[in-house]
Amino acid sequence: MVISWIATAAALLLAATATPLAAQSLKTGEVLSSLALRPISMPNPVAGSDDRTHLAYELVASNASKLFLTLDRVELVDPAGAVVSSLSGPALAAMATLYSGEGTTIAPGGTAIIFLDAAFAGALPASVTAHVTLTRQIAGADGKPAPFPNTEPVPATISFSGATAVPGKPAVVIAPPLRGANWVAVNGCCDAKTSHRGAVMAVNGTLRVPERFAIDWVQLDSQHRLYTGKIDQLTSYAYFGTPVHAVADGTVVNIYTSAVEQVPGADAKGITTENIGGNMLVIDIGGGNYAFFAHLQPGSLRVKLGDKVKTGDVIALLGNTGNTDAPHLHFHVMDGPSPLDANGLPYVFTRFTGQGVMDDASGEAVFSQGAAAVIDARALAGPQVNRLPLNNQLVDFGE
Repeated sequence: MVISWIATAAALLLAATATPLAAQSLKTGEVLSSLALRPISMPNPVAGSDDRTHLAYELVASNASKLFLTLDRVELVDPAGAVVSSLSGPALAAMATLYSGEGTTIAPGGTAIIFLDAAFAGALPASVTAHVTLTRQIAGADGKPAPFPNTEPVPATISFSGATAVPGKPAVVIAPPLRGANWVAVNGCCDAKTSHRGAVMAVNGTLRVPERFAIDWVQLDSQHRLYTGKIDQLTSYAYFGTPVHAVADGTVVNIYTSAVEQVPGADAKGITTENIGGNMLVIDIGGGNYAFFAHLQPGSLRVKLGDKVKTGDVIALLGNTGNTDAPHLHFHVMDGPSPLDANGLPYVFTRFTGQGVMDDASGEAVFSQGAAAVIDARALAGPQVNRLPLNNQLVDFGE
C-alpha cells in the first residue's frame, strides 16, 4: 500500500503525532501552517479624508487541525517585502472575530475573521500578502490548550505567508445623500471593527460583508447635541425628516415600504430579515454599483420600483424604521441589489468639508444622555474632493 506523504503530513498536524516527515517533502518557503487563509473578496481601494488610500478587507482564517492556534501577529507586506500593516496583541484581538475560541486563539477546527486596513500615503502596491505568526498548542486531557510537545518535528511557533490580494477597481464617485453641516459618520470605515465592518454573514452558502463601507449618518445641533428633550420622542431629533437625495443617476431596483417608526432610545421591535433595513431603497447607479438607503420615514418614499432618478433628486425622508434606536440614514454602496446578499464597495463623495472628529469615548453619552459630543475640530478638517469620510468624522455637505 502506498501512503501519500501529503496525507502523512496532514495527519501529523491534525493529531500532533510524532510521525516523521520524509526528507525533501517541503521546499524552502513551504510551511505546514495548520491555518488556511483566504480573502472574502479582493480589496477595492478608496481615498479617505486622511489623504491616504485604504485597502479595507477581511481574511477568513480556518484552523485545519486539532490544535489550538494562537495568532501572534498578522502583517500585510508589499511585493518588495515591506510591512504595510501590522496587528498584534490587543489590537489584533480587537480586529478579529472568532467563531470558536477566545482572544486570538482559534479552537481546533474553528474559524476567525481578521479585519484588515492597509493605508497608503503614496502609490498603491500591485498586491499585498498576509504574513502570519502563530503558536500551536495541543488539546490537553481537559480539552483546554496545553503546551506543544518539543518532541514534534514541527515547531510550536511558525511564520508563513499567503492569501495574496490584488487591489480591484477604484471607488465610485457619487454626490452626497444629505445636505447641511454637522453630520457625523457613525460606524464608518476603516481601522475599527465597528458594527458595520464586523457584520460578516453567510447568505446562500457564501460569506458576505455588505456593510464594509457603510455609514450611519446622524446630525448634531449647533451645540453638538444629538437631541434635546425626551430621548424617546422623534420630535427631539431636529434632523428627523431631513430630505435624502439620490447620489447618482440610476434606476430603483429594490424597495421596501411597510416598516413603521421605532421608538428612539429603545431596542427595535418586530425585526425580520425582510424589514431589518426599515423602509429602504436600492438604486442601480451603474458599473456594478448599487446605492442602499435605509431606515426611511413611512410614506416618504417618492419613487417606486423601476423609476429612473437623477443626481440630487429628493427620494425620501430620513426616518427611524427597521433595526434602529435613533433616527439616522444608513447608506452604503454594494455589488448587488440585495442589502444582505452582496459585498460592500467603496465610494467617495464629490465634495464635503471636514469639521473635525467626534471623540469615540463621548459617543455613549451623546446617544443615551443627550450630552454634547466632544469634537476635535482640527482632525480631518478642511475641504475634501472625491474622498470617503472616515469613522466619526463631522462633515458639512453644503447646500
